[in-house]
Amino acid sequence: MSAIVITGIGAVTPSGIGVQPLWEDVRAGRSRITGIDRFDASGYACNAAGQADFEARDHLSSRFVKRTDRFTHLAVHATRQALSDAGLTVGEDVAAERTGVMVGNVLGGWEFAERELRKLWTEGPRGVSPYQATAWFPAAPQGNICIDQGVKGPARTFVADRASGAYALVGAADSLRRGHADMVIAGGVEAPLSPYGWLCLETSGLGAKSRGSIQPHELYRAFDAGHGGSVFAEGAVFLVMERRETAEARGAVVHGELAGWDVTTDGYMPYYTVEPTGEVLGRAMRTAVQRAGVTARDVGAVFAHGSGVPFEDVTEGYALREAFGGDCDGMPVTVPKTGFGHLLGGAAPADAALSLRAMHEGVLPATPNLDRPAPGIDLDLVRGEARESGRWEHSLVVSRGLGGVNACLVLRS
Repeated sequence: MSAIVITGIGAVTPSGIGVQPLWEDVRAGRSRITGIDRFDASGYACNAAGQADFEARDHLSSRFVKRTDRFTHLAVHATRQALSDAGLTVGEDVAAERTGVMVGNVLGGWEFAERELRKLWTEGPRGVSPYQATAWFPAAPQGNICIDQGVKGPARTFVADRASGAYALVGAADSLRRGHADMVIAGGVEAPLSPYGWLCLETSGLGAKSRGSIQPHELYRAFDAGHGGSVFAEGAVFLVMERRETAEARGAVVHGELAGWDVTTDGYMPYYTVEPTGEVLGRAMRTAVQRAGVTARDVGAVFAHGSGVPFEDVTEGYALREAFGGDCDGMPVTVPKTGFGHLLGGAAPADAALSLRAMHEGVLPATPNLDRPAPGIDLDLVRGEARESGRWEHSLVVSRGLGGVNACLVLRS
């Protein structure tokens, strides 16, 4: 069966535009989480976030910006970067009908929606933008990427809580293997920094809470004894994915391969992520590794979900032990997202991109704010400084969502 390779990567994150600034930050252990200045967040449980310094009108037409939400702006620009990195133009290097788009998103575009809803209640229906219906819903980035790039092939949006971006990458790989497309633009995007969007995250029970003298950049503490939830961020990460023979035929530079994957669902409780033993998540981990044709001993690093929610951190540790047993002792685990924030729909694509760079450079980024591992978490956690480990060939990326939606990816260098 044909290998699925990654030939382009584009990103807009709290670290800046492109993957390079993101990699430089995580390698150095720098934090990009700050107090929220996009709106008045003083009344919220968490007033810190990863905010992207991205002015849409510097990169996109004013007309386009006016009729779309910020999450679409981020997605379209990251997609343009990914295609540029891959050296591809839709309709020239690959047929529009043979190009697909797969997007992961959780919240939709509430910055636009909230603004127009205010107009509805203050000015009446005629004060509302005619683009309200098309700007906010989660599939808006998918549609606008297709329009921007002239894509005519399969296109889907996956809404699976924080596993949405991982589902998009799996959907792209399946589409390529089934011969439905020759190239797929796949990734995830989130722009949660609006009053209502932020409230949704707060009421989910997953967000960190501002605590006393703890500084904003110290709030996200995955696997740490002081863990108290995620600090979320805005951003978009997109990958260009192709079959290996297609990429090689055009002389493409290959960043790496999506070598294995699996998805499972716990079906445990709507507002809890996994059942208490981690068994079902562990099965997804184990199956993803098996489908990559390797064993646990071949996995040089785990880019964990690492939400910082205590029961999620502990059960993720249980799942790794369930999947790999004693082989976990030599399996480094890291959560670099604690330095820039959980990107929700964009989290798994970001981890995939970072794992490819880490394998290429032979450096494992550390987990910021991990000072004292929480009780019950018996893992080789990368903390303090980045670990110079020499190159390795396989990394496991773990992603999960509420209700026990699990998606695990194996990246090959």
